[in-house]
Order: sequence, then C-alpha cells, then structure tokens
Amino acid sequence: MGVNKSPVAWLVFLVIILTGCINDDNTDGNSESIVNVGDAVPSFMLTSADGGEVSSASLEGQVYMLSFFDTGCPDCQKEFPVLQQIYDKYGEKVPVLNVPRSQSVAEVEEYWNKEKLTMPFHTASDKSLYYKFAKSGIPRTYIVDGMGKVCAVLTDNPLADYSTIDNLLQSLLGDETPPAKANISFRMKVPTPNPGADYFQNEYIISHLELFFFDAETKKLATKLVVEDLVEDTEYPESYYDITYIMSPKHVKVGLYNIFAIANYVHTPEDIEDQDDFLNMIDSITYHSGIEPNIPSTGPVMTSDAKALLSIDLVPWEGKNYSMTIEMERVLAKLQIGVKSNSFELKHDGAKYADINITNYKLVNLNRQYYLFQHSDNDYILDPLFFKKTANVTDAKRFKDYYASWFGNFTTEGFASMPTAGNFGYAYILENTVRNDCQKNGYSVGIVFKGAVSPGIVYIYDNDTRTLKPERRPEYWPDAIYLYKYNFYGSIQAINEAGDLTLDELEHYTDSQLKAYGIKQCKFNMGVYETYYTYWIRHQTDTPTHMIPMEYAIVRNNFYKINIKGVSGIGDSSIIPDIMRDNYPNSYEDIEVDE
Repeated sequence: MGVNKSPVAWLVFLVIILTGCINDDNTDGNSESIVNVGDAVPSFMLTSADGGEVSSASLEGQVYMLSFFDTGCPDCQKEFPVLQQIYDKYGEKVPVLNVPRSQSVAEVEEYWNKEKLTMPFHTASDKSLYYKFAKSGIPRTYIVDGMGKVCAVLTDNPLADYSTIDNLLQSLLGDETPPAKANISFRMKVPTPNPGADYFQNEYIISHLELFFFDAETKKLATKLVVEDLVEDTEYPESYYDITYIMSPKHVKVGLYNIFAIANYVHTPEDIEDQDDFLNMIDSITYHSGIEPNIPSTGPVMTSDAKALLSIDLVPWEGKNYSMTIEMERVLAKLQIGVKSNSFELKHDGAKYADINITNYKLVNLNRQYYLFQHSDNDYILDPLFFKKTANVTDAKRFKDYYASWFGNFTTEGFASMPTAGNFGYAYILENTVRNDCQKNGYSVGIVFKGAVSPGIVYIYDNDTRTLKPERRPEYWPDAIYLYKYNFYGSIQAINEAGDLTLDELEHYTDSQLKAYGIKQCKFNMGVYETYYTYWIRHQTDTPTHMIPMEYAIVRNNFYKINIKGVSGIGDSSIIPDIMRDNYPNSYEDIEVDE
C-alpha cells in the first residue's frame, strides 16, 4: 500500500530550505526558518479578496501550499508563473494560498491584474503571521500534507521549478488511502471512593498534551501531535471516571501504531525517532526533589498506560471517524498525612503514664528520578530502579544518590509540622517500588514522626535519703528521662534503685543497649522531650496475608492516606538508620494508623 512507500519517495528531495529574497525590512542578510520540514503547520486564518475565509483547521485532511511573497521582490515575481501553473493544474484539489507579507489588498490586486494572474491571494487576519514561520526571507512556500505536517519549505536558492513542485504534490496525492480522522478522548480515574473530600481539581487538569504514534513494526516515530485545545466533557460524564477530556478530530495516516500520550510535560526532545529511546527517557528536572507540595495550575505530568495502546490498527470503520479513549495517570502518587487526635494517652493496666503529641514528620527515601514510560512487571508500571534493587547493603549505598532524604543519611533537619487533628497535609511524591525480597529500610518510602512526650511523674533519686521521690514539676526534670516498666525515672541510678539493676550510671547508653534491659530514653530538646517513630508506607493490596512485590512501596497515580489513630509506646530517642533491617514487622511496634 502507498502508505509505506510515499514518504520515502518524496523525502529524498523535498527538503529545500534555502536563502530567500531580502526586502528593505530585512537588514540582517539572513533567511532564517522557524517552521521546518516535519513540523506541524502553525494555526492561521486567512481572508480571500472576495471576503471568504480559510484556516488551517478548515484545511485538515488536505494537501495545500502556503506561499509568502511581496510583489516588489524580483524572485517572487519569477516564482508567480510557476505557482500559477500549479494552480491551473490542481485547482481546488491543492489549494494555493498566496499571502502578502505586508502589502495591502489594493497593491496586490494591481499587480495581479497587470500580470494577468488568476490564482487567488489571501490576507492574514494576524499581520504577524509570517513571523510564525520565519524570521526573514521571501519568497517562501510551505507544502503541507493531509495531517497538517510541513513536507517542504521552498525558497529562492534556487527557486523551485514547476517539475519539482509537481513531483512533490503527486507523491503526496499518490497515497491510495486518505488519512484517518481520529476522535480521541482522555479520561482520569480518581482513586478514592469519596473524591470530593480527597482530591483537588487541578490534580486532573490537562493543559498541554503530546501524542506519539510509532510504527508498530519498525518502532520508528511516524507522527507526533501536539494538542492544546482539549475540552472537558461535561455533557456525558462516565460514572467511573470523574474527568474526561475530548480533543478536536485530528488526521493521522492510516497504519498500525504503538500510541503513547504525555500530558503537561514540556521536556520532550525534538529529535525523537526510536520508540525504545522514547520509553527510556528519564526526567532529571521536574520533581527532582522527589516531592511536590502542590500541583501547578497547569496540571501534573501524566502519561498513558505504556502497554494499553500497542498495535492499534488506525483504520476508519465503514468510512466513520476512528474513535478511541486513552486513560491517563499521574506520574506522582498522592500522600495524605494527619492525626486523629492532638494527644494520645499511653496507658498500662488502665493507668495513664504519659501523653504523646505527634508534632512533626519527615519523608525518607524519595526517588529523584522517574521514567515517563517505565518497565512493566505483572501489568504494573514500575519505577526505574525496581529491577536493579537487591538485598545487598553495598547496592543500597550505591543507590543512595537516586534518593532525596535517603534514610541512610538521616538528619533531624527538614521536618514538616504535623497538621492538627481533623486536618491533613498533602504531598505528591515520585514512585518508589521494590522487589518483595528486597523490602528493606534502605529502599522503600518511609515517614519519621517526631513526638513530644509528657509524663505525669518522673521519679528522681535523692542522694541524701537514697530513695526515689516522685516529681510532678517538669522544670525539675533532668535533660534525659528513662521509661522502665511504665514509669519514668530521672537517671540510670534511679532505675537501678527501682529495678535492682546494676547499670553504670556514668555511661551514655544507646537506645539498642537500653532496649536489652527493657528501658527507653527521651531527651530534652527545644522545650520538649522528644521521641521518634519510623513508619514504612505500605501499598495495600487485596491479599494482605503474604508479602508481594511492592507491598512496601509508593506506586504512581495511587492515593495513600496515613492517619495516626493511636500510639502504643515510646519510640527512639534518636534515629540511627539501619538500612538493611527488614521493614516487617518493625514499622508497627509503636505507631497505629489508618491507611
């Protein structure tokens, strides 16, 4: 079929981008093109001498010529008879749109009548139309195919003769099959049963969309469409999807394609030719910190499912427009963090021994990079490091540079304030998935919560009486207090007295050393006794009884709600990351959450 042959035939000789005639308003001596072969033709609206209108939109599906000129330009004067010949042969089959760069209708009419030219000419409603195409140089003629792509740019070095233009047009018109007119809609599923309470409108806005059509056999780029005229479909919303966009029909050459869509992304290279290179694009600019506090007004970066639109046969059915729906998803996951109470009571045998106020939180192990279209496994889209992560500690350190706030380099800086009960903090984070045999602290996404501990009583050792005295006044408590058998003590010596232990009261013990004796410590800092809890975010599934890939992970486009409903004990006095400790069950010793 001519579909596969014709582009090769005319691409051999259609690239004629040469220096054009320079008029008085061009003093730089250069003819510089802005629109080149392969580009989409800029949108335009023209008015004919008799008042009729023609536009780039009205010409969709047609081959046509757009020629900029000035009747005082000698090279333009030489080119007019050639264009007249083309007009005489093709007529309305190939519209020839002659547009003066700056002259009035009267000036052009005078020249047309003098030279007995019968081909039409048009004027642009936007006087700066020429400068959408080039910085300087006339004559300048653009030949546009039925898909709105520029196939040739003709200037005056040398001037294109009749045979050259005729061969180009015959090649374009020689296809046996006209381009298909595609009706495409885009829909976004809101991943929550109560969307009104849990999402913001701009999480699903599409302001800019790029569609890529790769030949399904050769994997070479066939067509790229840039769409900025999407309209939200409010007339026929689907119950399962909250937002659906529709675009105006576009012409695409009939063929078998792999189709990919990217929304709200402006970093796509212009020289993409191969599908594999396209799928392996890594974005090192957007979301480089691994977290975004807000979605921009233009909408988040979204892509289509990398596997859903493979080998699509783009052929109209019984002469009708080809229709398809593309499901889009954010490259970011959404995380919602809150507490059910501003203060949690710690009790033993019905008696309260302390209050805990969760004051701050910090996310750790956030990816800095992502693939727009990623590796696939078990029909999931996975982050670019998924297949490289292993359970080896050396590998964990090697990948640390891919993470923002890596747990292995944890510091107590950069904490965010915890919202008060009933409110939630929102953040958007990059995907971070791991194999089920590598679900360690050095790989998956976690949250370190900071809490303030408020004991009711701290027992102080009295050196004079060599007894323990209850002290209820916080201003008399020491800088470190210790929890032992649900009572707080002001020193190691006090614990020795209460528990008949023989710890060295002059030694500084670590949390792990004290844990062997059933002791936890809290240190005074910035007006409170601090305690820390580390919680590893789980990707909940329908099979909670066994470990699966991505159980401890963040998956793009998903919604994660961490709402602390209870605290069962004191955490750590500081964070000393053990990057190879299994996540399960350590995450759930002290913090209880709804997820």
